[in-house]
Amino acid sequence: MKLNFHKSFWEAECNNLDDLSQLLVKIKTEGYQGSELFLPFYPLDAQETLALHESKDLDIITGIGTQGNNAEEHIRSMDEQIKHAIQFKPKLINSHTGRDIFSFKDNLKIFEHALSLEQKYGVAITHETHRFRPTFSTLGTEQIIDALPELKLNLDISHWMVVHESDLSDQAERLEKLFEHVKHIHARVGYEEGPQVTDPADPQWSSQVENHCQLWLKVLAIADTNQDTFTITPEFGPAPYAHTNHKGETLANIWQANFFMKNKILQLIN
Repeated sequence: MKLNFHKSFWEAECNNLDDLSQLLVKIKTEGYQGSELFLPFYPLDAQETLALHESKDLDIITGIGTQGNNAEEHIRSMDEQIKHAIQFKPKLINSHTGRDIFSFKDNLKIFEHALSLEQKYGVAITHETHRFRPTFSTLGTEQIIDALPELKLNLDISHWMVVHESDLSDQAERLEKLFEHVKHIHARVGYEEGPQVTDPADPQWSSQVENHCQLWLKVLAIADTNQDTFTITPEFGPAPYAHTNHKGETLANIWQANFFMKNKILQLIN
């Protein structure tokens, strides 16, 4: 199975085509196979973005986040955002789906609608395991998967570390079950009290980095039985995810933290 690494521009300035062009040159040089663009924060035209990516033989993953005060508004939001996302011809669409404060029944309506859009547009939609969303916990995610086993997950396991205040070693059986549905990974390292360690290259966080890597390797071992390729986006972010000093300066170079994470995963599988 081939791993394709995508680069998020979360910590970078990307407000015009010149910015984008320079970023694409950089990620190509650093060995990424594409970008991941969170569309609510991404201001550039789809066709121009696609053309620049194609000129450098880079793929695109698009990200959306459903919004609204109820399930119906989230469904309308999803319709609008997916319609926009497919214009980028993405390898997949990653979705922040639903709300943690909605009923189980209402969230299922939203996820069921996502499955119908997968069929309509012929593109995989992954649903991110994330705080604020109904996938914020392992138990809640398991209940959703039991109801809709066709759903695909994007594993951002750092959020579960925080929610459960645990390294998740006490949930091995449930994790194995959920890992069968993971089709994309956001490779950020968190810990029991936060979704992002200061710097994954700092030895003080070595046990947390190792724990995350071993969990990701379990996902990849499962995927290797039925997939030819698998996508990973290292996703260390800027403040307030990043730790800062009293001047508001991050304590680590976030771009380099993501580059370190990509290379760390490659070393593990080679």
